[in-house]
Amino acid sequence: MAGSVMAATPITVTQNTTASQFTTIQTQSRNGVGTSTFAGTSTVVGPTLVPISRFDTTTGILVGARMSVNIPITLALTARGNVPTSGNNRRVNVGSTVSGTVALAGASVTSTSFAVTERCDNDACLVPTAGNTTSSARTLSGSTAVSAANLALLAGAGPGTVNFTTSVNATNTQIVNRSNVITGFADTRFTVGGTTAANNQYSVAYDYLNFANPSFSTGSTVTSSSLNFGTLLVNSGPALLNFTITNIGNINSAGLSLTSISRSTNNSQLTSTITTFSNGLDGGLSNTYSMTFDPLAVGAVNDIFTFNFIDFAPAGSVGARSYQLNLAVSGNVFDPVPEPASWMFMLLGFGLAGAVARRRAVGQPG
Repeated sequence: MAGSVMAATPITVTQNTTASQFTTIQTQSRNGVGTSTFAGTSTVVGPTLVPISRFDTTTGILVGARMSVNIPITLALTARGNVPTSGNNRRVNVGSTVSGTVALAGASVTSTSFAVTERCDNDACLVPTAGNTTSSARTLSGSTAVSAANLALLAGAGPGTVNFTTSVNATNTQIVNRSNVITGFADTRFTVGGTTAANNQYSVAYDYLNFANPSFSTGSTVTSSSLNFGTLLVNSGPALLNFTITNIGNINSAGLSLTSISRSTNNSQLTSTITTFSNGLDGGLSNTYSMTFDPLAVGAVNDIFTFNFIDFAPAGSVGARSYQLNLAVSGNVFDPVPEPASWMFMLLGFGLAGAVARRRAVGQPG
């Protein structure tokens, strides 16, 4: 069966983990009357790393990955301030607009931005209570693919972990102080995850291919083989023997690319139809090639063909391997008619033998 060029179908394995709830807190302030806007601020506090199992490259070739997250997020905003003990215009108005982001190896899922506003008045600014705090909740949920350029960040030879990172993006926080406010404060509390760890879902789906498996046999891995042309008559014309290379596997296996062919002697009497190729042999398929021996010179012929293969997988894949197959080729060339030099030695030998025989016949010492 000839090898074709088709897309292998990756196998998908999904790793899941949960994480504890954590909170990011940011406090901002303004002195005196007026408005302060803190645009583009960002803060990350607390145990923001969530470990998850990486892909083990001893099991296959990583060709793709997708991260997913499904967690609750809550924004709580408190208004407070340092104000005189009496008088008018002792109010602090605050507002905050935020979003949350979970990232893995350059891929990220971000919640929609949401805003809350709150205020404190008079003496209540000095001792904040629940009445000066407003909360709003959302769900941070989604899935996105990791780029091929970043797949190596998720893989390694053997067990290991990679980390989700969580950040809070405060796109706009504002404090508005009335005329008798000494200092106004905005306390932004962003809570990631619920109180029950099982509700805080993180996952990554790894897409991978099985390794290729080049062999001279269709049923088992055979990396060395031989072709023996036997003994051929000189100038009797080319002789041909076939050999087959199989990529043992299936649709979930990487294809094979033949990157180079080396030879031990480069004997010109031996030629083959096999040439280098890229993705020329899919999992479970075979290619048959021929080896030609043209007996042009008397004597033994020996050569070893070494075929150097690599896994064929999409660009950016991680964990591809290289392979070698060795084919020993042998033969012998003979000439039934002695060459002129050989005839001369034979005639000299016959003449010497005849002279010895005559001397013995007439009684001369031999």
